Amino acid sequence: MKFLGLGLVCAATLEELETFGMEGAEPVEAGKLWRIREGYAAVTGVGIPITLLRLIPWLESLKPGWLLNTGIAGAYADSRFHIGDVVAATSEVFADIGMELPTEETFLPISKTPFADPLLQKPLKLNVPNWIQETETPPRVRFGRGATVNRCTGRSGTGHLRRDLFNVDIESMEGAALAIATTVRHIPMLEVRSISNLASDRDMQPENIQHALRSLKTFWEMHRDQLSGDKPS
Repeated sequence: MKFLGLGLVCAATLEELETFGMEGAEPVEAGKLWRIREGYAAVTGVGIPITLLRLIPWLESLKPGWLLNTGIAGAYADSRFHIGDVVAATSEVFADIGMELPTEETFLPISKTPFADPLLQKPLKLNVPNWIQETETPPRVRFGRGATVNRCTGRSGTGHLRRDLFNVDIESMEGAALAIATTVRHIPMLEVRSISNLASDRDMQPENIQHALRSLKTFWEMHRDQLSGDKPS
């Protein structure tokens, strides 16, 4: 899959976006949108609602040929991903839209209901270019399936439930929002995140977040030119 033309690089926060490299970026919207050599870079904000609120006008006005979502993520316990691993997501799904059931630790996903929109009935496929390969050398790179939630996992039971229900490996608060917006517009999307915590009993350690950000920065220092190289000369 080639990412043709100018693209849009997105992250939830500026700290995450800066791992991609913002040297020489020219502000377009203060604190939100910049011009970079690949096209544009943007801070979507944290969570599904603000991501969609900001993203859709950018897609309409900038008309990017592709989209990259980058940042940090949690890993479900059985994924065997480690803090600092870089994960290229192969799909995204909304993992907390649905109905809580009366029995403990049970949940009916919207995809299992008769009124689910076809877009929500199966995972949203993402694009992984050939230059991304699984590696053991730091930063370790893996492929995985993404889950997007409004409420981050804070208990091991929730983490196991989400992994079992959706067959997912990593968790964020924005990925599927970007994926659904690009899917309906036929815009190729790549998602690359670094693991900052386990999506289990909540334990967000600042040093793990910084380790994840350093790993992601190293990944993009190694591979940013390959992303640019997917554009026609």
